[in-house]
Amino acid sequence: MNAHILIDAVVQQTVVFIAQLATAGGVRAPLARVADRIFLDLSTELHQQGVSKKVIADMFGMALRTYHRRVQAVRQSQTEKGRSVWDVVFEYIREHGPVTGANVHDHFYHDDIDVVSGVLNDLVNSALVYRAGRGDTALYQAAAESDLASVGEPGTDAWDWLVWLAVYRNGPATQADIERHSRVPSDACTAALARLEADGRVVANDEGTERTYTSDRIEVPLGQTRGWEAAVLDHFQALVTAVTIKLGGEATEEDAPVVGGSTWSLDVGPGHPLRDEARETLARIRREVEALRGRIDAYNATTDGTQPRERVVFYAGQHVQRQ
Repeated sequence: MNAHILIDAVVQQTVVFIAQLATAGGVRAPLARVADRIFLDLSTELHQQGVSKKVIADMFGMALRTYHRRVQAVRQSQTEKGRSVWDVVFEYIREHGPVTGANVHDHFYHDDIDVVSGVLNDLVNSALVYRAGRGDTALYQAAAESDLASVGEPGTDAWDWLVWLAVYRNGPATQADIERHSRVPSDACTAALARLEADGRVVANDEGTERTYTSDRIEVPLGQTRGWEAAVLDHFQALVTAVTIKLGGEATEEDAPVVGGSTWSLDVGPGHPLRDEARETLARIRREVEALRGRIDAYNATTDGTQPRERVVFYAGQHVQRQ
């Protein structure tokens, strides 16, 4: 398999997807940390799959020392343990600005000077910080809150949906597991779990050494704006998981016929006798699968829930291109 050709194509489509999300509804979401997040997550995933750090560094085209420096910058500051250099430098400028470049380097003298300089440039390029002048005497000032108003923080409703999705897909899960899967900050995750438990959308279990959470359903209202973040993420995860299992050859002989995905293009036009059927396929499939899920849920409600189960994940999408 010529993997690098496929990787290039997937990356290009993923970039388009992220750009669409970043500008959805007229919002301009900050992307300053996306590259660092991708780098760290990809490095971590490769390491978990048994690839050595030396080989990972080579895959990124870096010397091993440069790779370690990059990981250190993204993962944790040496000045303030447990937080990334990006986070602490930005917070320092917000709290003490305007500050000079020399002030920043003096405060973060425990951290690599090249890493701190790179973070300063990234903050300026992302318009989160303004710079006047050059070199160590340059002044750095955080952008005013009003300048970032269009970005904003996710509302509690968005957090709730993302946490609910993480519980449903990964339960029984501890809060640490949920935070890892959902990427929701710890405080927001705690509050979301409390709301979801109070609403009966998730169930907490204290029988083990650590509290775990489960949910036997997640329902995102069709055609509504509430929960759209979870709906998009769930669809994307289902697609990626199906393709990953197929590529990895993980499906058993029994499961092979029902694992994977297919794409069909149906060429119709005005006056075509099958145009309406082609256009309405997604709506029909939705109705059929929703009815099937209803029958399955009704049966499951009559059991004690102790029998082993398997989850059949089905996703469908459709769009129209006019030529």
